[in-house]
Amino acid sequence: MSVPDQDSLPPVNQAIGGRTGHPNGRRATVNYCPYCMGEYLFPDDETDNAWQCRECMRVFSVKFHGHLNL
Repeated sequence: MSVPDQDSLPPVNQAIGGRTGHPNGRRATVNYCPYCMGEYLFPDDETDNAWQCRECMRVFSVKFHGHLNL
């Protein structure tokens, strides 16, 4: 894997402590990139509900559809 960029900001997993910790409460908090399993994730400024992975340089979004009624 490539070495992630060293930013002055900590990764999202260390900086945001839950739904109210981010200005966009609709953004689902993720722990790992679905493509490379990287942990260096940052909110994407250009897309409302997306995340940037600084390890594989991809932008992705996660959407919660609801609970199953079993």
